[in-house]
Amino acid sequence: MPNKRSAMKAHRVGERRYARNRPVRSALRTFVKKARTGIAAVPGGAAEEAAALVAQAAKELDEAASKGIIHKNQAARRKSRLMHQLAVATKAAVAAAEAPAEAAPRPTRRRAAAPTAEKKPAPAAPRATRSRTKPADTTAKKAEPPAEKPATTRTRRPRQSS
Repeated sequence: MPNKRSAMKAHRVGERRYARNRPVRSALRTFVKKARTGIAAVPGGAAEEAAALVAQAAKELDEAASKGIIHKNQAARRKSRLMHQLAVATKAAVAAAEAPAEAAPRPTRRRAAAPTAEKKPAPAAPRATRSRTKPADTTAKKAEPPAEKPATTRTRRPRQSS
């Protein structure tokens, strides 16, 4: 529980806003759900109804965004996804209506090829784009002993407890 008066008031205001916004959010979910079910019915010939449901959902999303109930980017994202789903469904419905039903090819399965006596050819060697072997002069340098490190090295100071 908040201790200061301003924090207590902010808590009360937040509760009131939550109570006021909750039914609007629920209604938004209902509108979007109805639009999605309408989009699912597009192949059955309900494209105009689905478009009307999507337009209604978009209008409600815009109103909620203008009132500050949801963020404007959230409203734009949800409208965009609905419009995209509607466009894909109508395009698929139009393509299905234009294509004759009898011309649909039957799915076929390929049989696994019987093992043959021939060996598979060995895979080709990978193309060398860069030489991975080191030049001969660098290997000669490795034969020399490494230079000695300085005797003093810096170390971290121990932590001081405070």
